[in-house]
Amino acid sequence: MTTETPMQRGGTGELRTDLAPLTSRFELLEGAESATWMSGRMGDDSVPGPSTYWIDAIVTLPEADYQGLLDDYKAIETTTPPTVESPLDEQLPDGQYLASPELDTAFSKDTFRSTVHLSADGRTLILRSVFQ
Repeated sequence: MTTETPMQRGGTGELRTDLAPLTSRFELLEGAESATWMSGRMGDDSVPGPSTYWIDAIVTLPEADYQGLLDDYKAIETTTPPTVESPLDEQLPDGQYLASPELDTAFSKDTFRSTVHLSADGRTLILRSVFQ
């Protein structure tokens, strides 16, 4: 019997607010009004080979964009709250969250694998993505 250890997330811990790195990677965020996010590399820096990167983001959308995601990707209430790295987790909105497999798929293009939640506040999207 073996026990797998999850890959460690590395990074500077810096909270960023620039939108361009997010909107260039996720076309559904092109209309975002603001974001707070962080990123880094997975695994051990001493191991050679292709790298896997991660992004966690809390994004404020225009109400129309939020509603479009809600309608197009069938997001429904979930009991599974979003997970993001600290200190970003301190900025998660309180309240109910919405999610769906279709919403995750919409943000999982090419080598990106994403988990997406919408806050029931009507404007906030929470993204957790890994990619090569």
